[in-house]
Amino acid sequence: MKNPALHPRRTGIRYVSPRFQGSAALAFAVIIATGGAIFWYLVDSAFQRVFPHAAIRGHYAFDSAYDIVRDLLAWHLAGLFVGVFLTGSVLVLLLVAATRHGIGKAVDSLRASADGDLSTPTGTGPIGEFDRFGKKIDAARSDTLASVLKIRSEAAALAAGGISPEEFRLRWDELKHRIRRIAP
Repeated sequence: MKNPALHPRRTGIRYVSPRFQGSAALAFAVIIATGGAIFWYLVDSAFQRVFPHAAIRGHYAFDSAYDIVRDLLAWHLAGLFVGVFLTGSVLVLLLVAATRHGIGKAVDSLRASADGDLSTPTGTGPIGEFDRFGKKIDAARSDTLASVLKIRSEAAALAAGGISPEEFRLRWDELKHRIRRIAP
């Protein structure tokens, strides 16, 4: 009898976030469906012109119906391939540009945060995953900014004086603890 503990577990397949894949896959599906609809319309209208001509001239010179439409179908299939390929390529380039823009804005925002700018919004762009990431960055930056403003106001209150030395020491220790949470 085999011992199941001796067999290694198979790891599952890891996918990219479905939130990112969904809209891109939908856009590619729209391109393919639109190309198919245009192909059907053009081929159908061409076939409706070609078959009556073949019937009038007589189809005796052709072995099959495929011989009648072979060249026409080949050109339309080539056009379908080129059209879908070029449109899909443009879509890929647009997705890459939007991704680069979103990543660039997030990186710029993080660099600005490191330089002390906590108030400029991230504005990552149209791709949902980057937009959510940008909102998380903005939320963390606004929390940090609110903490810094609170620390500044407490430091100003301590500097104003008018409190006992014991209370000053307790509030100063608490203020130092808050500062360490922001900048360890």
